[in-house]
Amino acid sequence: MRKEFCRYIFPAMFSFLLTGIYSIVDGIFVGNAVGDDGLAAINIVWPLVALIISLGTGIGMGASVIASLNRGAGNEKRARSAEGSAFFMIVTGTLALVILLALSHTFLLNLLGAEGIILTYCQQYLRILLMGSIAQVSATALLPLIRNHGASIFAMAAMALGCLTNILLDWLFVFEFRWALTGAAVATVCGQVLTLLLCLGFFARKPYREIIHYLKPDFTLVKSIVKVGISPFGLTYLSSITILFMNLQTLRYGGTPAVSAYAILAYIQSFMVLLIQGISDGSQPLLRMSRGSGRIKELKLYRKWMFLLALCFGAASGIVTILLQNQIPRLFGASPEAASYISDAILPTGIALVLYGFSKPAVSYFYAVNLTAPSSIMVYGEVLLTVGLIYLLPVFWDLTGVWYTMPLVQLLLGLIGGYFLKRNPVNCK
Repeated sequence: MRKEFCRYIFPAMFSFLLTGIYSIVDGIFVGNAVGDDGLAAINIVWPLVALIISLGTGIGMGASVIASLNRGAGNEKRARSAEGSAFFMIVTGTLALVILLALSHTFLLNLLGAEGIILTYCQQYLRILLMGSIAQVSATALLPLIRNHGASIFAMAAMALGCLTNILLDWLFVFEFRWALTGAAVATVCGQVLTLLLCLGFFARKPYREIIHYLKPDFTLVKSIVKVGISPFGLTYLSSITILFMNLQTLRYGGTPAVSAYAILAYIQSFMVLLIQGISDGSQPLLRMSRGSGRIKELKLYRKWMFLLALCFGAASGIVTILLQNQIPRLFGASPEAASYISDAILPTGIALVLYGFSKPAVSYFYAVNLTAPSSIMVYGEVLLTVGLIYLLPVFWDLTGVWYTMPLVQLLLGLIGGYFLKRNPVNCK
């Protein structure tokens, strides 16, 4: 069982590591080439960009849960139909999202605090990503389905090649061609297109091409995918809601340098949390198949390993982040003022990372075993807690209150997660 656990966990962690590199590379190149304004622009536009990624995650994880539960119960035909329905949801969901953002993005960016040169940078970045959104949604959604077939190494390789493409093109377009944020966006889309082509190649292979016979959507399954996918969608998008309100409050209490400082910390935090998420999502197929086949003892053991590993990585991430507080601003080319803000915020950021080691796997575990109510309460409860505390704490402690919102929210979520774990024993049907 340990060998099986490692076979799923470490490729998934590496895949999420690559996702983090996708994000953090843009920040490093833009920060050094454009400066604080460029970093602030990417952070301000990110809540809109994250809708594209979260849509793919919600569809992919929702479909993989439904497919795994049916496959574990011996219903292969219905599992295939769930995967085919996911293709339909990718196309229709992306089209609806692109139309919505194309019509409203300037208004939304103004609401998010973008103005002047920062608004211009935001528009340049978002327009390119919208043009390539079908590739981003598709690649993000298909990777969990590929891992479901036991092809974790292939999924990892597809992401790795896309990531390397993004890094090389970031250097070329941002540094050499001086395309600023437009170059960063084009590089990201190109990397995702390559990943998508590899994913489509996987499903074109003989053992898996039967999916073509199941592309007609089964709306009963679509409904089930949406129901399950709400939690991973929210879990993925949740950090963007936090970013949105953190941007508004850091802009209010510290101006553009504070937003730039938070952008850098958000890159670091996202990178570390994605490793924890990789542990959680890598456990998904094993947890789902154990649950679907009624192997409760096995399910408990996989759950124990998932939490222990995630907690260890959370603690390590927090410690490393605090120790590297002087090197992080240099890596991103931060201004002296932004670097000063980073120094003030590094301790609460590190504490939050430690606490993520429990809250993230708790949510992932709940939706893996189809306990959608507890997972949704934690996911969307985090939004409510963040919104409330990020406006309450600065009333008393100004910008310091903004920084300490993150660890306090994660502490409260940990308590909620512990309550639901105790209340919902794994042997309950």
